[in-house]
Amino acid sequence: MTKLFKMAVAALLLAIPVAVEAHTTLRSSDPASGSVLTQSPPILTLTFLEAASLTSLTLVNTDGERSLPFTPSGSALTFEALKPEFIRGRNEVRWRALSRDGHVIEGSIILIMRAPKP
Repeated sequence: MTKLFKMAVAALLLAIPVAVEAHTTLRSSDPASGSVLTQSPPILTLTFLEAASLTSLTLVNTDGERSLPFTPSGSALTFEALKPEFIRGRNEVRWRALSRDGHVIEGSIILIMRAPKP
């Protein structure tokens, strides 16, 4: 083979994306990120695309920052935090998890609490 042909084949092979093992991500939350609520929900639910181990769940708002207890404690698709007690204004729930492939994944959801209409 000619040198030019070998270089063209090498360039083509480098241009083809290599499949890598994907990390899971958050599929959904209930309530959904971006929701505007008039009362705090009894349960916050996080659902991942694949099983993960949730390692931390933190609520950040004008009152400060606090950990939210959640279940289950092991690997699962869905996690629940009972009585998250959101306050009026912006509530950010930051989550961190360990995906099945061993990588740390993290993100947040934003929920707004407004006063109920009279």
